[in-house]
Amino acid sequence: MSDGGGEQPQRPAAGAGLQVGRILGVPIVVQPIWFLVVLVIAVSYAPEVRRRVPSIGDGTSYAVSLLFVLLLYGSVLVHEISHVAVAKALGMQVRRVVLQLFGGVSEVVEEQPGKASREYLVAAVGPLTSLLLGGVGLAVEPLFAHGSVARLLAEGFAFANLFVAAFNSLPGLPLDGGRVLRALLWQVTHDKVRGTLVAGWVGRGLAAGLVAVAIVKPAGWGDSTFGALYLVVLAVYMYSSASVAIAQAKVSDVLPRLDIRAMTRRAFPVTAEVPVAEAVRRAREAGARALVVVDGNGKPSGLVSEAAVSALPAQRQPWVSVSDVARPVDTGLVLSTDMDGRALLEAVQVTPATEYLVVDHVGAVCGVLARIDLVAALQAAGLR
Repeated sequence: MSDGGGEQPQRPAAGAGLQVGRILGVPIVVQPIWFLVVLVIAVSYAPEVRRRVPSIGDGTSYAVSLLFVLLLYGSVLVHEISHVAVAKALGMQVRRVVLQLFGGVSEVVEEQPGKASREYLVAAVGPLTSLLLGGVGLAVEPLFAHGSVARLLAEGFAFANLFVAAFNSLPGLPLDGGRVLRALLWQVTHDKVRGTLVAGWVGRGLAAGLVAVAIVKPAGWGDSTFGALYLVVLAVYMYSSASVAIAQAKVSDVLPRLDIRAMTRRAFPVTAEVPVAEAVRRAREAGARALVVVDGNGKPSGLVSEAAVSALPAQRQPWVSVSDVARPVDTGLVLSTDMDGRALLEAVQVTPATEYLVVDHVGAVCGVLARIDLVAALQAAGLR
């Protein structure tokens, strides 16, 4: 079992799930796959329970195994709550806590510009909490008789939390140790992007190391195919999350250089009934690279899809009106020239589309931003 902890890269990694409650005002969400994971681990651990407690029956062993798994996930939840408590104490926002395949994730909203000291505190508290829980397990273990269920649970609880504390302290994203490393590098270099890139590449290296461990199978693993498979899946998750963090760092470095005006195409206004062929002809003559459908008062009402026009056979274009290949201008499709790069990227992520209407500060139409032009600008500015 692992734990992502801290601040999750801003992507739908955690996925949808069932909200089971709130802690400190933050929703607690359980992914559907969590129930399957709990069942698989409980069934897999039951033979160990019978080996360690020979007097226990088969049916009871499964109940004890399930209780053990729930204790583990309970400690993961406490680990995540520690992240939430520190983040909220520092005035940061937390979207939710998600229990998922590899433990838990606290979706702490990334601050802009943020502070390295805050990230350090939010990240570091997770492994410290797991270390404390492991210490509690070790402290209570001697209170129970050898071969008892209580002793087995205390010992397993201690080992699992100490393992989570150690593993999660490794200095690579998306682990808490990776966020600690990023915060330290950020503090020293005053460059969060550089810190993220270093911690992300270390995370990729750790993921490769997990695959190597799964292949070699250290002494004591026996023929644990499940354990090796789990490590490989965990490695894929870590590599993917580290890659997302690296990509987002590159994007954040590029954003200040984005100029929405420079990317905006000149748009030619046409009324809804104009045939596509005629509208394209007029736009070309005017030197425009986009078409905007307007009403009788000249107010924009639709954005003509370049892809739809290209897909329309030439012989049909004289008989199809532009309104048939246009998308209504909804609020999310209107961008302002006042937007900086970060606001622009957030807007297109919230409302995915191929074209956006660009207006100035008084609402006058400046043109159309095509998504492909935004992607090209990001690549030209250094995002690879």
